[in-house]
Amino acid sequence: MSSEKIIKERFVFASFFFIRRMFKNLIFLMKKKRIIAILFCLLLIWVDQLTKYLFYDLEIWSQIFFLEPLLNDGISRWMDMPMVIIFCVSVICIWIFVYLFHRKYLTTIDFALLLSWTVWNLIDRIWLGGVRDFLSFGSFPVFNIADAFLTCGIVRICIKEIFHLQNQKKNLP
Repeated sequence: MSSEKIIKERFVFASFFFIRRMFKNLIFLMKKKRIIAILFCLLLIWVDQLTKYLFYDLEIWSQIFFLEPLLNDGISRWMDMPMVIIFCVSVICIWIFVYLFHRKYLTTIDFALLLSWTVWNLIDRIWLGGVRDFLSFGSFPVFNIADAFLTCGIVRICIKEIFHLQNQKKNLP
């Protein structure tokens, strides 16, 4: 064997163990709860993007009465808002969600629901100039799956707070 080949094999071998050790340390540092939150968030993002692709981009089942593909360049009920303000508010929300999750105020599910909505609606706004909405029910504004994730996350937090306050009142002397 030539010396170059031996050096190359040793380098590959050492690199493999270095990368393996690095990932072991990374996984050790990341708590199981955070890994689950990230995986759940990625799953929700995938569901959101899949539904936007199917019902907005491809307009599959567009004849169904509650599917109305629209590009929303504003905020709720089509109110105009400068993109800079929307971007700043989204970044602040992401920071708040991460902070609250780190402080153990948000559960894994709440964190994933809130973060997936914020991240992918922000990315849609940056890439497309607006959010792809497609669900329409009567006079309610057109929305998408990510908006439903946000609503579910907020409802879960409100319910948790209501029950927490009720339990505190019961425990008072």
